[in-house]
Amino acid sequence: PVLSLIHQRGWQPHLTGGSQPMAAPKASVRLELVQLSSVLIRHAAPAVADLRKDIIKFGWMFIRNEDIMIKNASYVLVAQFIAAFDTPLKIILQAYSSLLKAHQVESRFLVRQALDILLPVLPVRLGQQASEPPAAGAAALPAWVLLAKRILVDNSASLAHTTHVYQLIAGHPAIFFPFRMHFASNLVGVLQKMCLTHSATSETRTLALDIMDLFLAWHEMLEGHGGGDANHNLVAASAEGDANRSSDEGVGERSTSGSSLAAPDLLLPESRRETIVGLLLRMLCLVFDFALKTNLGPRALDLLQRYLDSTKWQPMHLRLTFFERSIQQIEAQGMNQQLVLHILTVLSTVTSQMQPVWFEEYFGVLAAIIRKCIVVDNGQVQKIVASMLRQLYEQAAENERLGSSPAAGDLRSHVETLVNKNLQDGTNTFGTLLILHSIG
Repeated sequence: PVLSLIHQRGWQPHLTGGSQPMAAPKASVRLELVQLSSVLIRHAAPAVADLRKDIIKFGWMFIRNEDIMIKNASYVLVAQFIAAFDTPLKIILQAYSSLLKAHQVESRFLVRQALDILLPVLPVRLGQQASEPPAAGAAALPAWVLLAKRILVDNSASLAHTTHVYQLIAGHPAIFFPFRMHFASNLVGVLQKMCLTHSATSETRTLALDIMDLFLAWHEMLEGHGGGDANHNLVAASAEGDANRSSDEGVGERSTSGSSLAAPDLLLPESRRETIVGLLLRMLCLVFDFALKTNLGPRALDLLQRYLDSTKWQPMHLRLTFFERSIQQIEAQGMNQQLVLHILTVLSTVTSQMQPVWFEEYFGVLAAIIRKCIVVDNGQVQKIVASMLRQLYEQAAENERLGSSPAAGDLRSHVETLVNKNLQDGTNTFGTLLILHSIG
C-alpha cells in the first residue's frame, strides 16, 4: 500500500505531463522525493521491480532539472537503478559520461556517490565493449575506461574538472587494476599540482596521498598475481611513452647497489618512485602547515617509509637538500622545538633505509644538522639525536676511510666537548646521558 501511494502520488504525476516535471511547491520536496526513490531501490529493489519503468523515467526526467542538487541527486537515483536492474546500454553510458563531466564543487559529493555506486557494476553491465576501434597494435579498452581516460586527458590543465575522476580511480584500486598502466602517467603527473601549488588545498593533498597509496596497492596486487600480465604492461607502457620523470631536487641519482630486479617494474620504476618520494619530502620538509597542522602529516610520513622500505625496493640515493633548507628556516626562527622534532623525525625515517655508501657521501651534512639540533632542550628531540649519532658512529666504525675523515673527527670532537660541558654545568642531563649511551 505504501509503495502504491508513492507511485500514484509521487512518480506517476511527474510522468503524465509530458517532458516537463510537475510543478512542486518547493525544490526541497522534489529533492526529498528523488532521494526517497534512491533509498527504496537500494534497500527494497525486489519490492519496486514491477514499477521500475516508471522509476527510471522519473529519475531521468529530473536529471534535466536546473537545480544542481536535484540534478545530481537524480543521477544517484539512476546509478542505484542501474546497479539494481538491467538497463539499456545507452542509458548507462550517457549517465556515466555525464557524471564524469560533472565538476561543480557544490554537489561534488553527490557526483562521487553516484559514481561509487555505478562503477562496480559497469564491468558487468558493459563488459569489454569498446566505444571505438582500437589503434593498430593496441588493446581495446572498455568504453567506461576510455571515457575516464579521455576526461583526464582533455581536461589535464584543470584540476577542478578532474578531481572527482581521480577520486574515483583512487577509491577503486581493484576495478582499475587491469588498466593501471593507462592511467599511471596521468596520476603521477598531477601530483605536484595537487600538493605544492598555491591552489593546493587539504582536499587535493588528501587526494595526492590517496594516489600515492593507490600505486602501492596496485604494486601489492601485481605481486599477488606473480608479476601479472607483463605483455599488457609492456604494450601500455609503450603507448604512454616516456612520461616518468624524477623530481627536481631532493632525489639524486639511482643507486646501483642492492639486488637487481628480474624484470623491470613498469608500474613503479625507479624514476616514478623518485618523483613520489621527492614530493613527499617537499611536503613534509617545506610545507609546515601541511605537516603539523593537519592529520595528513603522519600519513605522508608513513607513505615515505613504505616507498623507501629497503626490504621491498632497491636503495634510493636521496640528497638532503630539503633538510638543509628546512633547518636553515627553523634556525632563522629560533629553533622551534616542534619544527625541529618534526624534521628530525622525517630525517630519521630516511636514514633508517639508507646504505653505507650514502652515509659516506652525506656524513658531513648529517653531522652539521645534528650539531644544530643537539642543543635543543627537548626529550623527544634528544632521543632522535642520540639515535642518529649512534648511526653515524657505527658507520664511521665500519668504514675506515670515513672513520678517519675530517668530518668524523670534527663530529667526535664536538660531541665530546658538549658532553663534558653539560656534565660540568649540570645542564641537559637527560640528553647528555642519552648521547653517552648511544655512542658507547
